[in-house]
Amino acid sequence: MHRREVLKIAGAIAAGWPAIPLRAQTRHPKKVIIAGGGIGGLCCAYELTKRGHDVAVLEASGRTGGHVRTLHDPLADGLYADVGAEHFTQPGYDLYWGYVREFHLTPLYYPRREHILRFVGGKMRTAEELADPKVLAGLGLNQREIDYLTRHPWWDFASLYLKPYLDSFQDEYHPFSAGLNHLDQLTFSDLLKKDGASAAAIEFIGSPGSALHVIWHAAVLKLRGVPMWPPKVFRIKGGNQLMTDAFAARLGERVHLGCPVTGIERGETGVRVKYREFGRETHQDADYLVCAMSAVMLRQIPVTPDWPEPKGYAIRSVPYYSHSRVVFQSRTAFWKKDGVSVNWEGPEADLGELWQTAEEVDTPRAVLLGAAVASASADDVLQTFRRHYPGKSEDIEQV
Repeated sequence: MHRREVLKIAGAIAAGWPAIPLRAQTRHPKKVIIAGGGIGGLCCAYELTKRGHDVAVLEASGRTGGHVRTLHDPLADGLYADVGAEHFTQPGYDLYWGYVREFHLTPLYYPRREHILRFVGGKMRTAEELADPKVLAGLGLNQREIDYLTRHPWWDFASLYLKPYLDSFQDEYHPFSAGLNHLDQLTFSDLLKKDGASAAAIEFIGSPGSALHVIWHAAVLKLRGVPMWPPKVFRIKGGNQLMTDAFAARLGERVHLGCPVTGIERGETGVRVKYREFGRETHQDADYLVCAMSAVMLRQIPVTPDWPEPKGYAIRSVPYYSHSRVVFQSRTAFWKKDGVSVNWEGPEADLGELWQTAEEVDTPRAVLLGAAVASASADDVLQTFRRHYPGKSEDIEQV
């Protein structure tokens, strides 16, 4: 979607909500229902509204934002943590950056990928170690892989094997037009083995998922000019939820909370959407329905007539995974005094990533943010941190 010059309208719309700038108005406005009030649904509603369409957003929960959520309580001293989507990149995210400017939000550089420590070969290692030929040889890599990693960062390791395939993709929206469909029958690990990767490389960068999917994803990044693992990332000062809050404020009463969709009836000229509001079943008719919810939720909703089989298969079969966001509040940023980086990848499923956030808040306290498997408890995560942190960590107040 390419942004155009927008026309500013005077004043605010109903109930004092911030004004929605108008784009060129359609001559044929449509009634559009959007099921799902996450960032995708809100953005879609905002853009359609600017074009003059009649939009209603139905959100099942009591809040907007979906997987974009900023936690403030029970953190102290004005600290906060993005427990959903946590960063955006540059290059990349062109439309998102446009909204950052339009809504007068403040982007902050996020140093979470500086001085990163990776758990590789049984220990935490620096970027310098992972470019050392002796260390790489000790990990069991072959000479071609060693030569590549002495010239390229560890995060770009997979490109050694992906690069020969990427130019086959000319259009990111047509992965099955690249002449590589046979790779959909191989796992990426199998492809690595076929192309001569070492057993160690397969362990480090392999995947049980479709080789075609992995290659296509890398090709999309290349077409957009984005690195495989962007080292420079950003967040919004005050929390990324400010973005979805800004959308919701501008949409105002078009957003209906606590309204789960319970049925969809598709017709030749429109759609009827059934939903529950204030405990009662009701419905709205519209020209179009935009499903901006996860397939996990969509496949639970009765649809009449049923989806065409290819679309139904995709909705029923798309896999999802879950993980937990980990938040540590510490009395001090003790790792800075210790001279230890807390930008981690690894070391265990109970603490797969770690970094500091909300550094700009004026307080001696600090917050660490991370990720863990969904089954991990707070005690599991804390014990994993203490096993691998090379100093004392008594200042952690809550997890």
